[in-house]
Amino acid sequence: MASGGGAGRALNAFSDGIAGLDDFLTLNAVLILDDAWNASYQSRDAQALSDLIADDWSGFLPDGQVISKAVLQRAITTYPEDVLVFRRQVAQLYGDTAITRGELSANGVHAQSYLRVYARRAGQWQAVAVQVVP
Repeated sequence: MASGGGAGRALNAFSDGIAGLDDFLTLNAVLILDDAWNASYQSRDAQALSDLIADDWSGFLPDGQVISKAVLQRAITTYPEDVLVFRRQVAQLYGDTAITRGELSANGVHAQSYLRVYARRAGQWQAVAVQVVP
C-alpha cells in the first residue's frame, strides 16, 4: 500500500509554520528597534540612538547631503522641542535585511517620509541607512 505522504506533508507544514513564526519574531525585533529609534528622537537622546545604529550608518537627506552617525548624534540633541508623531507604513524582512517606511510629523505638520534599512550582523540587528524625502 503506497503512502499518501501524510507524515511528510505534516512535517513540511510544521516546518513552514516554524519558519513563519521565526520571520514574525525577527520582524518584531526590528520593529522594536524602529520604535526605539523614534523614541530617541522624542527624547533627543543621542546615546540611545547611538546604540541602535551601526558605526558605518549613512543618512541620505532630501538635499542630497549624506550624513554619518556622528553628525546625526550631534544633530539630535539640537532638534526643536516639537511634538513628533511617527507613522509606520510598512515593514518588510528580506533575510538578514529589513526595511521600515514611514512618515514623521512635527506639531501636526508633515515633516518627512523615510525608508530605514536594518541589517543583522553577528546576530544583532542595527540600522545601517536611512533615506529621507520631503
